[in-house]
Amino acid sequence: MSVRKLALAALCRVNSLRQSLAENRTPIVRGIAITAGLFLASGDNLAQAGGGHQLPPHDPLMLDADYQWFEPITAADLADLKPKKRANTGWYGGVDRLNLWLTRPENEQSDWLLDRGTGYRLDLGYMLDNDHGWAMSYMDFSVNASEGYDRERLNRYNLGALEGEPEVVGPPFGEVVPVSDDNNFGFNNRFVQVRNSENIADFRSLELNKTWRLEPYHYGGMLEPLVGVRYMRFIDTYQRMNYTTGLFPNPTTGIDDLLGGELVTTEQSQATNDLVGGQVGFRYFKFVDRFRYSAELRVFALGSYQSNRQQTFEELTLYDGDTVDPGDEVQHFISETNRPLYGKNNDFAWGFDIRSELSYTLSRMIELRSGIQVIDIEQGIWRGRLVDNTSSNQRALMAGLTFGVTLNR
Repeated sequence: MSVRKLALAALCRVNSLRQSLAENRTPIVRGIAITAGLFLASGDNLAQAGGGHQLPPHDPLMLDADYQWFEPITAADLADLKPKKRANTGWYGGVDRLNLWLTRPENEQSDWLLDRGTGYRLDLGYMLDNDHGWAMSYMDFSVNASEGYDRERLNRYNLGALEGEPEVVGPPFGEVVPVSDDNNFGFNNRFVQVRNSENIADFRSLELNKTWRLEPYHYGGMLEPLVGVRYMRFIDTYQRMNYTTGLFPNPTTGIDDLLGGELVTTEQSQATNDLVGGQVGFRYFKFVDRFRYSAELRVFALGSYQSNRQQTFEELTLYDGDTVDPGDEVQHFISETNRPLYGKNNDFAWGFDIRSELSYTLSRMIELRSGIQVIDIEQGIWRGRLVDNTSSNQRALMAGLTFGVTLNR
C-alpha cells in the first residue's frame, strides 16, 4: 500500500471516529478521537511525502532495509530491469584473492623473469541516489622467491632430544635451553636454512576516489569516472647468506684454545618506497543477462620517498673440542649484529592500474567475479643492495588473476 493510500484510509477512519464521538461522548471514545486527530496531522505530512516533495534524505548508514541479500532473482526479473535500475545504489563491498606475478630487480641476472605471489584486495564504497559516490580500495600483495639449500650442522642431531630424554626447560612454554642446541622444530636433525633472495617484495596500496555514474549508453553500457588520491608502499628485500666451518678461538679462554664450529653470515638490505599522489580513471560495465562485464583504468602520478637499510648478522656456533662428532653438544652460541647503513632518495613515479572482470549474479545482491589485474609502476622504485649503487628509478610490474565476491555492487 502506498503512502498516499494509507493517508486517505486514516482520514476515513478519523471521520468515522468523529461521528461515533458525537453519538457517544464517553472518555474512552474521546481519547480515541484525540489519538486519531494526531495521526491525521501526521498523515497529512505523509501524504505530502508521497507526492515526492518532502522526502527525507536517504540514510547512508542503511545498507538495505530488508537485508534480503540472498533473495533469488530470475531471468525474467533481470529482463524487466533497465541498466539504470540494475546498477545498485547505497553501500557496496567486495573481497578478492590475488594471484599476481612480479618482475625481478635489475641487479638479478634473470631480471626478465616474473615470480608468483599472493594477496588480497578489499573494495568498499557508497553510491548516492543522485549518482554521486565514494570508493575505497585496499591491496596487500607479497612475493617470496629465493634459492638455497638446507645445510646440515656439524653435529647433525641432538641425541638426547632424539632419544626422548628430558631436557632442561625454561619459561614461558618449556623451550629447550639452549635453543640453539635443539633439533630444528618439526625435524629430528639440525640444519641451517641458507637462502639467497631472487625476488622478495611486499606491496600495499590504499586509494580513495570520488566517483560519478553517467547515464547509460545506447546499448546499456555505463561509465563511472573517478578522481582520487593514492598511497602505495613497495618494500624490496635483498639477502645473501654464507655458511663456513673451521676452528675458532674459545671466547672464554683465549686464542690459544681453538674450538670447532660453524659461522652463518646473513647480509640483508631492505629498500622501502613510499609513494603518495593522485590518480584519475574510470570504470565501465555492462549487463548481459546474469553476467556483468567491467573494465577499470587508473592512471597515477606519485612522489616516491625512498630509504634503504643494509645490515649484517652473524651466528657462531662452537662445540666441545677441535673435532666435532654428530652428537656433540653446543659449547657456545654467539650472535652479533653489525651497525646498519642507511641511504635515502626522492624520485617521481607514475604508472597505471588496469582491471577487467566478469561477474555472475547469484542473488539479489551477491555476485561472484573473476578477472585480471595489471599494476605497472613505470619508474621511481628502489630495489637491490645499498652498497651496489643499484638504480633507485626501477620498474615494478605486477600482473595476474583475481577471484572474489561482491555485495550490492
